[in-house]
Amino acid sequence: MIAAGLVYDNFIISIGMTLGAGWLLQTLSWPRFAMHAVLTPFMMIAVTQIAASGGIRWAAGGRWRVTVWVLVVTMIILGVYEHLIGLETVPACFDGVMRYTSNLYPAHFCFEGQEPVQGGGPPIPSIIGNIITLVMGFALWRANGWPWLMMGSLLMFAAAAVPMRAYGMAPGNGGEVLLLLSYFATICCFGRSRQTFVAED
Repeated sequence: MIAAGLVYDNFIISIGMTLGAGWLLQTLSWPRFAMHAVLTPFMMIAVTQIAASGGIRWAAGGRWRVTVWVLVVTMIILGVYEHLIGLETVPACFDGVMRYTSNLYPAHFCFEGQEPVQGGGPPIPSIIGNIITLVMGFALWRANGWPWLMMGSLLMFAAAAVPMRAYGMAPGNGGEVLLLLSYFATICCFGRSRQTFVAED
């Protein structure tokens, strides 16, 4: 689901200039925000399952499973409240790409008369999800010598730190792709694990 959301996100951005500013692009862009708010927290479930398959016992325990589901539900509620309720989007242009956004910087104006817009705050659900990924990646590295999930998480943090107002969406989208590749590589490595863990409370 997360991968499908990323594909849709980048597809709509890629055809933005072709469609141009208007109701069609704005309508097609709304699911981008909805998927980020609703689907992104599920990365915590995915990475928990990956870690459990990789032999991380506490990730397979009942207490952590309850904790992570509470986090997922909380982050979905927060994402919907912060980024969907009352969502207002405006066209933004940068480096030959047009998209609708809730945050508009002067360097991203598409035409005269636009004004800067400060939309939602930082993407807390994404940050929390990536922190969980980093923790699981570190645990897999220590237990199995597999560093790639941890590296994917670190690269995502580095990419997210690049200011969008100066460099556009390319660094952030590139970081998301690298993070997903680290997920897929880790799943391929540990997905056939025969170890099964019983919840230890």
